[in-house]
Amino acid sequence: LTVAIKIQRPDVAASAALDMYLIRRTTMWLSKFRGGDVVAIADTFGQQLFGELDYTREAQNCERFRGLYGTGERWDDVDVPASCVELTRKRVLVQEWIEGEKGPWKGEKGIEMVRIGLRCSTDQLLRTGLFHADPHRGNLLRTSNGHLA
Repeated sequence: LTVAIKIQRPDVAASAALDMYLIRRTTMWLSKFRGGDVVAIADTFGQQLFGELDYTREAQNCERFRGLYGTGERWDDVDVPASCVELTRKRVLVQEWIEGEKGPWKGEKGIEMVRIGLRCSTDQLLRTGLFHADPHRGNLLRTSNGHLA
C-alpha cells in the first residue's frame, strides 16, 4: 500500500491562535455597528479551525466520509482514500495514495468532474450533513478511470 503522509507544521497552532485573536477582535469591533452575534460566529469558526488541527479527528471524519461516498455502493464515480487510523497521530495524517490528475480539467473531462462534484456536494448538504469543506485543487483529483477523488 502506498500512502500519503501529511505532517503539521510546528508553528501552525500559534499561527491559528494569532489569526483567531485578530478575527475575534475584528468581530468585536464589527458587533458595535452591526446586528447579530458575529463574535459567536467567529468563536464557532475558531472551534472548527482548532478541531481541524487534530489529525486523528480528521482521519475519523475521512473514514466517515469514505463510508458515505467512497465505497462504490451509492457513488460509483467517487473514490475516497482510506485513512490509516492506526498510524495517524494528532500532527501526522496517513492516508492511502490515490493516483490522479489535479484540476483544472479542460473540456468534457472538466465538465464531468464539476457535475460529479456538484452532485456529491448537494448530497452532502441535503442528505448526510457531513460536508467536505475544503474542496480545492490539492484535495481533488481525476483518476484514470474518470472518477473524482
